[in-house]
Amino acid sequence: MLKPDSPFIDRDAALAQRDAAINERDIALAKVDFLQKTRSWRFTRPLRSLFRVLRYGFAATEELPETTAAIVYPAAPEPLPNVEVQADFGTKGRLDILCFANIDWAARFQRPQQLMSQFASNGYRVFYIVPCEVPEQGQPYRLTSVAPNIYEVALQRDFQEAYYEKIVTPENHQALLRAMAALTADLQIRTALSVVHIAYWSPVALSLRTRYGWRIHYDCMDDWDGFPNIGEQLLSEEKNLVVQADLVTVSAALLHQKWCAHNPRCVLVRNAVDFAFFRQHCFTNDLLGGLAGPVIGYYGALAQWLDYPLLAAMADRRPEWNFILVGDVFVDDMAGLEHKPNVQLLGRKPYSQMPLYLDHFDACLIPFRLYNVTHAVDPVKFYEYMSAGKPVISTPLAEMNVYKDLLYFATGVDEFIEQIERALAERDLALNKRRVELARANDWKDRFNSLQMAIAGLYEKVSIVLVTYNNLNLTIQCVNSILANTTWPDYQLIVVDNGSDDGTGDYLERLRQEVPTAKIILNPDNRGFAAANNQGLREADGDILLLLNNDTVVPGGWLDPLVMHLRDPSIGLVGPVTNAVGNEAKIEVSYTDIQQMQNFADRHTEAHQGQSFDISMLAMFCVAFRRSILEEVGYLDEAFGIGMFEDDDYSRRVQSAGYRTVCAEDAFIHHYGQASFRKLIASGEYQALWDKNQAYFESKWGAWQTHVQRDETGVGGKG
Repeated sequence: MLKPDSPFIDRDAALAQRDAAINERDIALAKVDFLQKTRSWRFTRPLRSLFRVLRYGFAATEELPETTAAIVYPAAPEPLPNVEVQADFGTKGRLDILCFANIDWAARFQRPQQLMSQFASNGYRVFYIVPCEVPEQGQPYRLTSVAPNIYEVALQRDFQEAYYEKIVTPENHQALLRAMAALTADLQIRTALSVVHIAYWSPVALSLRTRYGWRIHYDCMDDWDGFPNIGEQLLSEEKNLVVQADLVTVSAALLHQKWCAHNPRCVLVRNAVDFAFFRQHCFTNDLLGGLAGPVIGYYGALAQWLDYPLLAAMADRRPEWNFILVGDVFVDDMAGLEHKPNVQLLGRKPYSQMPLYLDHFDACLIPFRLYNVTHAVDPVKFYEYMSAGKPVISTPLAEMNVYKDLLYFATGVDEFIEQIERALAERDLALNKRRVELARANDWKDRFNSLQMAIAGLYEKVSIVLVTYNNLNLTIQCVNSILANTTWPDYQLIVVDNGSDDGTGDYLERLRQEVPTAKIILNPDNRGFAAANNQGLREADGDILLLLNNDTVVPGGWLDPLVMHLRDPSIGLVGPVTNAVGNEAKIEVSYTDIQQMQNFADRHTEAHQGQSFDISMLAMFCVAFRRSILEEVGYLDEAFGIGMFEDDDYSRRVQSAGYRTVCAEDAFIHHYGQASFRKLIASGEYQALWDKNQAYFESKWGAWQTHVQRDETGVGGKG
């Protein structure tokens, strides 16, 4: 016979042992019951009482308990809350975006602002952290709302730095981390992605990943090597950032060629246009009223990469053309362009006016100098020009070559003038339509969808298996909390119902319709806890598998620490602390209403961040494990029937395979407790089920050890 601690016990043999143990127990109980009902037992009761008085004194005068009294039933549970809960199928749970930017929000509305706006419009909170501002002394940060769901953040530091030349100094590094800790606590940031735009921020993002597990996404928009005023230290740190980042996105094919060998997760995400915005706002207007002759237009930064001598020469050669340049000036020498009578330098204008200026342009310019920086640029303005079907004349930038059939390339004054004249003479409506369709196919929404898929790939997929049996209100409350509070970017919900007859099936059919990603299994009868969970596990395709009871409510940020602990290969099972369970995972709570639970959970998990302790048994109200554990240890033992002791059993099986079972002090969920067994407790069936399953458990593992509460063990968190 196999040893009790062997994980490879034959199931039929174990069942036979369980049934034999139960049979022996039932025979013994029947003998006692028979003996207590005999005439001799009744007639000798006075003699037995006298004997106890003589032996133990008058304090021990009670008769031995009857057989039924010897069975210890669970205490009557508190009534479940009977509050009507409305189903809410909105999947509101989102991680937060920490965008470590290089320009302030209002500087110009290009790739950083466009992508962050896409995140915001899709329900993410965006904290746009700028390096050029600091809050008042004494304030850890300054928060300014700049758009719905978008906040510009200035963090406190010891002194301002040349952030295009160097990385954060050690002193400022610590000051910035303190400011981030305050921001994280005050704004309840639980799951976040650090999006880095410049390597100055790299040490901060790396520290946040170490402390909170927040992934790093480096969005590389330019070839910084050769960029104006970029320091060697920053260029060196960029290489380190590319290697260290969890995801690198680049805006141009040349940048992809540069970095793809340094990071396997390097993805090309080109620039784009807010197509609907430009189409709706590009209409006849009087912003440039009174101009006579063709309008040759450009908007964007007037920086070192523009060919000013080229522009000045064209203005001299074609005085009848109007050259309209919209944008901030970042150079001192513009080759006299500012003095030309047919040139207008309009300065920075609001993004909302760009389509209005575009409507006036008869031909659009991208007059960039040709060198490594500009060859690696995918100009946002190109897609915006295309949205209006306008002809574009550009220097032959490498990144623009893919669109050569839709624009005009030129080098030098003569070629530019020739190509502009061709553009002004255009009458090809089909060409105009092709340009518009190109813009339509390159919308920021499409870029965001691609980016969101790349981000989801950074995270282990978690399959949440939820077993239900009646208690519809609790199920609704549980599912509402999962959809609203699960900020983990990649998870699936699988619900297995065990033949509920209280309307649960109808609710789950609605869930299937409203949340198409949810998988629903409706059993015609109660298959039991283990069998139903196994059904869900067989449908799951996650890297992490999590079993959850329907009498739980999860707070924001509940899932992240469980997954973090499972990255330790020595851990096989992990579960949270809770308010109600029969062992050391139970902690004292201060809230008296479920609405107060989130604040308690935030305080507790922050105070115990990264802490855990080994526990002999993890109750399956919430337990998580890697798929590899399931493949090695196997599914739950369905011989436990409706339920009880399958969690003790699975913990033993995982431990026998050489893994730890761990309780995470930094993860908390609310547990109502015993929702599915309350009727059994009231009827007395609970104890019979307990006895049967305890006997089966002991046939596999030896004597069952009673669980202890935390105050009996002196449990303390272990990092």
